[in-house]
Amino acid sequence: MQCVDGKVLTAEGFIDGHVLIENGLVKEVAPGRGKDPIASGIVLPTFINAHTHVADYAVPVDLDMPLDKLVAPPDGLKHRLLRTMPESTMRESMSAMSEHMRRQGISTFVDFREGGVAGSRMLREAARSATPVIMGRPLGMNYDPEEANALLDSADGIACSSISDYDIDVLRQLSEKARSRGKFFALHASEREREDMDLILDLKPSFLVHLNCATDADLEACVKQKVPMVICPRSNLFFARVPPIRRMLMHGATVSLGTDNAMFCLPDMLVEMECCGRLMRAQGMQRLGEVVEMVTRTPRILLRQRATLGIEPGMPCDLMVLRHHGGDAVTDLVLRNGAQGPAAMFQGDRVWRW
Repeated sequence: MQCVDGKVLTAEGFIDGHVLIENGLVKEVAPGRGKDPIASGIVLPTFINAHTHVADYAVPVDLDMPLDKLVAPPDGLKHRLLRTMPESTMRESMSAMSEHMRRQGISTFVDFREGGVAGSRMLREAARSATPVIMGRPLGMNYDPEEANALLDSADGIACSSISDYDIDVLRQLSEKARSRGKFFALHASEREREDMDLILDLKPSFLVHLNCATDADLEACVKQKVPMVICPRSNLFFARVPPIRRMLMHGATVSLGTDNAMFCLPDMLVEMECCGRLMRAQGMQRLGEVVEMVTRTPRILLRQRATLGIEPGMPCDLMVLRHHGGDAVTDLVLRNGAQGPAAMFQGDRVWRW
């Protein structure tokens, strides 16, 4: 049996306590110090990065390019470079980002993966550390039912850039195909400018990413249809966009955090959390506890997993220990851990210590 202790996140919030782990399960969560803990600090579930493009790590950034020229399909800079990039280079990028994420306490990441069937298979094979949830994308801009079926055989769902880039009928067919197979369908939405939310929601998306330019009515419509949202503050700020975090939360949205393109944002949730927390303060919010939920509970809701806020007896072991700097646990976690990864991470019967 193994023990960790410190500030332990439970369903009721942080407690001064300990966690006992046995045979890959959480055996006990209780107040008080543990006996011979192998790690002490802030104890909480592992992070989920709800939006990445990890292959982009090998793409150099052109600071003179606007967002649409850099990433829009089919001929944005990154798409042109990815099409000609050696497969070995792309695999190395995916593997490096997967390992980087695990070292930063990320157990799972949701990747919008270009490159069709081959691209999805490549990520599945290359990501050996943090586990990918692969949102594949067809090679072309048209609907091919055979390609869509093959893509869904290798991926966990289908994700496209936005309704501004595709014929709406193509997106409708892709959404119907993904949902018929019991898999996810997702989109970027209102990232650079406001897009028609009625058209977007008619596609019955599993979740939407960005929503920087969404109106209050748009956010209300998403909440009414129970569509989760993913925000990527650092990426948005790089292109002079700010996610309306306070408005999203005021409308009751289920909001998760992602890091977006690895060409200009390393997939580090601790850094993303700090950026998000500071933006929330700038938008007039006084508490930061929601940031912790955005990387633990809400992305698990998005992925249809068991979604408790904290650690409970009987749950599969999926937790980590971050360094505690002596302050309030939430403040330390959100604002004062960005330069450090976890001291230890536990998944099932596997343990990593750094």
